[in-house]
Amino acid sequence: MSRLADLPPVARAILSILSAVALFSAMNASIKWLGGRYPISQIIFCRALFAMLVLTPLIWRAGGIMSLRTSRPLGHLARSAIGVISMLCGFTAITLLPLANASALAFTAPLWTTLLGVLVLGEKVRWRRTLALIIGFSGVLVILRPDASLVEGILAGGPQAVGSLLGLCSSFLAACAMISVRRLSSTEPSTTIVFYFMASGMVVSAILMSREFVMPTAHDAMLMVLLGVIGGLAQILLTTAYRSAPVAVVAPFDYTAMLWATGYGFVIWGEVPHPAVALGALIVIGSGVYITLRETRLGKPAPTTAQSTTKNN
Repeated sequence: MSRLADLPPVARAILSILSAVALFSAMNASIKWLGGRYPISQIIFCRALFAMLVLTPLIWRAGGIMSLRTSRPLGHLARSAIGVISMLCGFTAITLLPLANASALAFTAPLWTTLLGVLVLGEKVRWRRTLALIIGFSGVLVILRPDASLVEGILAGGPQAVGSLLGLCSSFLAACAMISVRRLSSTEPSTTIVFYFMASGMVVSAILMSREFVMPTAHDAMLMVLLGVIGGLAQILLTTAYRSAPVAVVAPFDYTAMLWATGYGFVIWGEVPHPAVALGALIVIGSGVYITLRETRLGKPAPTTAQSTTKNN
């Protein structure tokens, strides 16, 4: 970490975001690998529990247990509840979909955040960003290719259709969580927000896991520990990236996750993204980058800035 601190701020930010995305992508691949044999609640519990190992030194540096005192318990409760449900939906979507599809749907979060910013926070969106939103959501339609078979698949419980629906729900809820983080961050430090989110994830997943726990093999147990640790490390690197450089510099590199997802999917599961998924992802990514750059230029908090505080995976 000392060598990282010695780099120029922009170089440190780019290296940090690239490393964070690589780690989050590895975590998602681990979730998909484990998802067929273990309940999602058990995976979430391990994700939250072992991420705490990484988070604890940061809490200590921030002032220890006293730094976790808060005057906004209901705000943390709402943010954590939304985040945990988003995680449940997102992790389930990863197990049901090709990784590239799940990643592409996750990229819609900045679009949802911009829309919610208008509806919930009363933010003004000019015609350029309105057009970018419309184009971005058209990219979602390209990815999903909605027709009668999609509806039938959802009603019949088909994995692709259900996974797509859950992926969108996860992205929407992640955007709601980002809005909550914007409000909380005015008075609450990032370590406090992340702590209560992870603690809530442990409690909820432990309750669910108590009814469906599966004893892991030694190999899978190590993988469960690893996915929590690398998720925590990725969170720190993500925060470092957004604190070291403007959002406009950092945000575009977040979309390299699509390359990692495609690579993992092909090498491990032989998944080849449908051309429509690739096209739709490019549309969604382009819209997201434009919205981020536009809002940064106007001096407003861009949707992606919330990711520097917490990420719902």
